[in-house]
Amino acid sequence: MKAAPLRLAASSGAWRSRLSPIQRRALRDGLWALAVVCLVAYLAGFVIPAWVGLDGHAYWQAWQAPAGLYAAPPASRDAYLYSPLFAQLIRPLALLPWPAFLTCWAILQAAVFAWLLRPLPARWFVVAYLACLPEVLEANINGLYALMIVLGFRWSASWAFALITKIAPGVGLLWFAARQEWRRLAAPLVLTAVLVALSALAWPAAWQAWVDLLLADSGGGGAKTAFLLPRLVVSAVLVVLGARLDRRWTVPLAVALASPVLFLDSFTVLAAIPRLRRAQPAAADQHPRPDPQLLPEAA
Repeated sequence: MKAAPLRLAASSGAWRSRLSPIQRRALRDGLWALAVVCLVAYLAGFVIPAWVGLDGHAYWQAWQAPAGLYAAPPASRDAYLYSPLFAQLIRPLALLPWPAFLTCWAILQAAVFAWLLRPLPARWFVVAYLACLPEVLEANINGLYALMIVLGFRWSASWAFALITKIAPGVGLLWFAARQEWRRLAAPLVLTAVLVALSALAWPAAWQAWVDLLLADSGGGGAKTAFLLPRLVVSAVLVVLGARLDRRWTVPLAVALASPVLFLDSFTVLAAIPRLRRAQPAAADQHPRPDPQLLPEAA
């Protein structure tokens, strides 16, 4: 009777032995993250059903509205405000039923936040991750902005994502301008221009509607869009100072402040900081200081 449990334990041990410590840790963290997201989503569905998926529903609903992408006015429920290009990119996902769309979006952001916050000590990881859960459940794109910032220091073309969505967070590109890294600055601009041109050729009416929306809207978001111009100025100064002093953490803070609609979930972009701080020493080690003992003695 005890042979079956022994065989099960042996097979489980063999399965674990085929995984490296990093893979086991990633699997464990992923399962915990998924469990927490599912539990909170389940509970929130009873307590605040109107809030869960609030922003993500606008992305999904944009493809369901018969009047077009920009049928809903700004600041109204299900108002889609991003470029037609972003809508085209998520079109395959928007073909899914709403619950499936929300599940995929939440899992994506949950995984992104888990990876971004992984360098933190366990006790801080839990606190920071719980702070990001409202963003996961609301299904906005701030987690993707945090990922964009981290990747953007290696592949600057990643910043094209900001330019085809909220635009204003693209203030982070001033980092490359302040450091006179012109090729890295040009990469996202050229990529955005090419993608926009192709998108506009395929869907000119939607692009005209979006331009009209941008020209007509003057901060219809109410208090959440207040002081956008001063916030952009502060964000630009933060990025330039950060670039001069080599302080990468200033970029996610600037992107959060530059959000056209500023709310608490905007600051989940700060989840990029643990990965940026972890990568910073590696960048500094590329130019190590010479060892004084190895320098030739002065004559």
